[in-house]
Amino acid sequence: MGKTMYEELISAIAGCTADMKYAAGGGRLGLDTQVSAYDLLDRLLEMKDMLVPEPALKEAAEEYCRLYAKEAENVSAAFDPDRTKKEAEDRLTPFKDRLNEARFQAAAAASLHEFAKEVFDIWQTQGIFARRRALRELRERAGFRLESHRIGNYVAKTFDLMNEAQVRFAGAQQALFAADVKYKVCQGTYGEIYKILCTMCD
Repeated sequence: MGKTMYEELISAIAGCTADMKYAAGGGRLGLDTQVSAYDLLDRLLEMKDMLVPEPALKEAAEEYCRLYAKEAENVSAAFDPDRTKKEAEDRLTPFKDRLNEARFQAAAAASLHEFAKEVFDIWQTQGIFARRRALRELRERAGFRLESHRIGNYVAKTFDLMNEAQVRFAGAQQALFAADVKYKVCQGTYGEIYKILCTMCD
């Protein structure tokens, strides 16, 4: 494990220590502090069998443990899980809005592609009036123009548009999933960190 990873870990421990000091002074531990604590705990659980308590890391661990031992009750009181989960949910609103818009666009693009295939079939099998009427409707729905003798290009073009819309929809889904941190809001995170860090202070 490289030195940079140790430095990141020390910085994360120091950050959570600072958050506890804020809580000890009457501050509220909101979403960002809970996410930071959860991420630190997750990292410690992954690395605990590899950690070597070198001086700077041990010093950061000792400072955390001293403060937690003294202020555990205040730290717990500063955390409101229901309020924090609502904060996490509220932050998802713009991601949900983008997802709904992308879902609508993907559905519209798929519908347009299906209609383009229907028009292509009409163009091959029906008379001139039906063909012109169908082509006019397709052009109005598509928002772009192609020559009538290249009707097959509508199918290919709308297929590309449908795929692009589906990619945007998938991206919006992934962005929403990545932004959803409600699972990181849980009681006892600082205490679990304390248990692990205490092993470095012996």
